[in-house]
Amino acid sequence: MSVSRLFAIVYLLLDRRQMSAVQLAQRFEVSVRTIYRDVDALSAAGVPIYASPGRNGGIALLDGFLLDRAALSREEQAALLTALRNLPGNEGPAQTALTKLAGLFGRREPDWLQVDLTPWGVPPGAGGRFDTLKAAILQRRQAAFSYLSASGQETQRRVLPVRLVFKGRAWYLQGWCLDRDAYRTFRLSRILALEVSQDRFSRELPPPPPVEDWEGAAGPCVPLSLRFSPRMAFRVYDEFAPGAITREAGGSLLVRTSVPAGGWLCGYLLSFGPEVEVLSPACVREALRALALQTAEKIENFDANCQGFSGTMEPSQIEEAFSMETHFCQSCGMPITDPQLRGTEADGQASPHYCKFCYDHGAFTGEMTMEQMIDFCVPILVREHPGLTEEQARAQMRGFFPTLLRWRKD
Repeated sequence: MSVSRLFAIVYLLLDRRQMSAVQLAQRFEVSVRTIYRDVDALSAAGVPIYASPGRNGGIALLDGFLLDRAALSREEQAALLTALRNLPGNEGPAQTALTKLAGLFGRREPDWLQVDLTPWGVPPGAGGRFDTLKAAILQRRQAAFSYLSASGQETQRRVLPVRLVFKGRAWYLQGWCLDRDAYRTFRLSRILALEVSQDRFSRELPPPPPVEDWEGAAGPCVPLSLRFSPRMAFRVYDEFAPGAITREAGGSLLVRTSVPAGGWLCGYLLSFGPEVEVLSPACVREALRALALQTAEKIENFDANCQGFSGTMEPSQIEEAFSMETHFCQSCGMPITDPQLRGTEADGQASPHYCKFCYDHGAFTGEMTMEQMIDFCVPILVREHPGLTEEQARAQMRGFFPTLLRWRKD
C-alpha cells in the first residue's frame, strides 16, 4: 500500500468531488481491488470516504471535509487562490500548491485576474535575476554584482539579500550592503554580472526600511509646476497622482507636484518632447532648455562625428544649473537658495556645505544624532509639502540623510 497514493486519492476527490473505482485504478495503474483496499485504509484512518453503488455512484468524500478545518471564510479562500495564481514565477511548487489548495477548499476560482510583470517584448520565463535573488534570499546566500546607479556610476557591491519589492513600475532588491554597512535598495534592471555565493550567512539583520518612492534620488522635494498638451493626457494620468492634475479650459493639463532634486529630472521631462512646458522653478526650465539644445545640435551634426558645439553645456554643467537653486545643507537637508542662509567657517568665510542654523564659526550649533535631526525636520517637511504624511517624510529622510556629508559613513 502506497502512502503517497492514499494522499493523491484524497486530493483528487477533493478536487473532482467523485470518481469511480475504475477511473482511480486507471489513474494510478493499479487494480480496482487495490483501490477498494485503499478506500478501506483511508476510512480506518478517519477519512470520511465512502463508495456509493449504481450508475451515478462512485467514491467520494463527505462534503465539508477539511474545508471546515481551514478556518478561512469563502472570501479569504478566494483571495488566497487569486494571490497564489498571480505570484511572479508561478511554476513548480507554486502551481502544485495552487492545485492542492483548490482541492482542499473544494472550489475553483474564475481566472479573472492576470498579473504579468515582464516588460513588453520580453518572453515569459525571462526573469533570471528575480529567480536567482529569490533563491538567494530564501537560502540566505550572499550576492555580488555590478550596479549602475541613477547618476551613471558603476560600482561593485556585496549584499546580503533580504527582500524583493515591486514598486511603481519596477522590481527592487533590498539588502544589507557590506560595502556601505547599511541597507540599500537596488533596481533589478541595473544589476549586472550577478553572482550568488554557495556559503550561507547566519548574520541576523534588522527589518529593512520602507522603499522610497523615488529610487536613487531620494531627498527633500522641490515643487514643480508643468503644463502638458492634451496629446500627453494618457501619460499624465499614468504617471502623476490624480490630485496633482488640473484640466484647463483649453484642454491643457496643469500638474503641480513635488519631486526629489536631481539631474535625472531633465531627461525625464525631455521624454515628453515639445508637449510639456516647465512653469517653475526657473533652474529646471533653463537646464531643460540647455539639454534640448545640446540634443538637437548633436542630431543636426551627426555626420560631423559629434564634434564640439557652441552654446551647449556638458552634463556636469546641466547638473550644476539645476542644483543652483537647490543646494542642500549637508546636515539638515534644507535647500540653501540664498547666500545669507549659509553658515560660517572658523575664519568667517561662508560654509560651502552647511546652513547657518546647523553650523556657525566652524562648529555645529548642536550635538545630535541623525535620528534626532530627522525628528526635528519631519514636521517642517510635512508643513512645506501638503499631502506628505509624517511616515512618508521620515522614510524619505532616512533614505536621503545618509548621503549628506555630516552623516555619511563612507
